[in-house]
Amino acid sequence: MNALVLAENLPLKLASSKTEISIAPIEIEKLPEPEVRKEVIYRKNKLTIDKEIEYDAKTGDKLRVLHHDYFNNEKIRAIDEFVPSTGKKYRTINYILYKSIDEYDIDTGKRIRTINYDIRNENRVTSIQEYDFETERIKKVTLYRRDGQTISTIKEINPKTEAVIRWISFRESQTISSVSEYSSKNGKPSKTTYFYRDGKTIREIHDYNPANGEWKQFTRFDKNDKIVESKVAPKYQTELEKENIAQLIDSLYNKNLRFEE
Repeated sequence: MNALVLAENLPLKLASSKTEISIAPIEIEKLPEPEVRKEVIYRKNKLTIDKEIEYDAKTGDKLRVLHHDYFNNEKIRAIDEFVPSTGKKYRTINYILYKSIDEYDIDTGKRIRTINYDIRNENRVTSIQEYDFETERIKKVTLYRRDGQTISTIKEINPKTEAVIRWISFRESQTISSVSEYSSKNGKPSKTTYFYRDGKTIREIHDYNPANGEWKQFTRFDKNDKIVESKVAPKYQTELEKENIAQLIDSLYNKNLRFEE
């Protein structure tokens, strides 16, 4: 049985078929390298260095804090960098296991995002985590291919429940291949939309029951947005027909359409 599909129910085309995310770390205004004064702080054993604090010798502004490794004192495990004029931290470079860079909002001190690099190549980005300003939890993860430049996947996360709510897959050409949406309550799939190679024109839509993840409806389109195939799971045929008829009636009344004899 073919399902009645309303145009209002179809997802809008994406404004852009490509996504550009900067992988470059945040930089502050570059000033002439100042003369540095160092303060060395030792651990309780008074033999190994805990950290070195670098100050502008002329102004006294804190510039960097170098944290030494616990087991190899010659190794730097992290570097905190500060805005000289305010003393606010804006970046931390971590070298534990692999290189990563944490970036912070200089007004609130909250973490904005983390850039992660390959364990074997510290110049190649593997992923970027972005944080929700209110909860300070992860709200988005961008995964990169082996070249460290092109996006493979973007995961959008509900920061309050930490459930994945959207999964966007990209082709190597950086056009969108598919978008899967999930219930923020239980993580069950609600809809998956597949796109033609341009990354904008919808090819297929798979609808699911977000309560249990069961497949409900399948709709296929040609490149002119015309429906060429539509199927509904037998269990949901009556339910979807009622929903579509109700939405059609609402749509007609909302548009103030008149019927003439």
